[in-house]
Amino acid sequence: MITIRPSTPAEIPQQKDLWKKCFGDPSAYINTFYEKFCTAEQVLVVENDGEIDSMAAVLPSTLQLPDGSEIPVGYIYALATNPYVQGKGHARQLLSYADQYLQEKGMKAMVLVPASPSLHRFFSAMGMSECFGTRKIELLTSNLTDDTEGCSITPVSSAEYNTIRESFLMGTFHLTYDDQRIELQKFASQMSKCDLYKIEVDGEVGCAAIEFVQTRRLLVKELIISPKNMQKAANLIGKNFDASGYHLRTPAFWDGLPGSYAQAFGMIKWYDSNLRNKWFSREDAYLGLAFD
Repeated sequence: MITIRPSTPAEIPQQKDLWKKCFGDPSAYINTFYEKFCTAEQVLVVENDGEIDSMAAVLPSTLQLPDGSEIPVGYIYALATNPYVQGKGHARQLLSYADQYLQEKGMKAMVLVPASPSLHRFFSAMGMSECFGTRKIELLTSNLTDDTEGCSITPVSSAEYNTIRESFLMGTFHLTYDDQRIELQKFASQMSKCDLYKIEVDGEVGCAAIEFVQTRRLLVKELIISPKNMQKAANLIGKNFDASGYHLRTPAFWDGLPGSYAQAFGMIKWYDSNLRNKWFSREDAYLGLAFD
């Protein structure tokens, strides 16, 4: 018999196994997520005769609108279904339950980032709309120069990173993160021998969350600095991190580096009709750190 509900602490080992089977993340990351950043009750599960067939963490988050108002939303993370039951509708049932769960918690919307581009159509069928874009560019070492005069890059605490981040994003449509959530990204970055950084370019202070996703492939999960200083910031990153390629993400609503392109990233499902009517067509809001 299938039941859908918040999970219990005793079911966490099953959830960890399912997470690893579906996403392949290191055990250290999964263990730390449960120890520091999520409780068992914040994970919804589809349980079938004692077996966890599907799961999703539901993290309380805040969406800041351009007028400065803040909207409580639920961020769906690590949505996973055991491969042997895929196609039976468990993810759909779980998301439908999450709709009710979030509305009972007073959330105004559901937010998530599809794990692959092909899944945008699936979530669209579940009533979600494109909302959060990102501007991407992949650079080779040949795209970078030695022009880093007046620049520096320094590891920073999660709190300092968040302060810099919000100083740039204030007055925009974006998802905010508390310092604890930023700490999750710091942990992920440090696992790959990188970190969260303060980047200074010609007197301007920006920030970047950086990871090695492969031995020689560097992912800048977000680069937050004025468009005029992005090239120098990229040069600085190239100077300090030896890689064969550099993949950078910046907010879609800013001009990016030459050759960058805007791409759909995160989706939203509004529960408040007034908010939905006002913001339905917005596709360049910024989510940034998806912990992907």
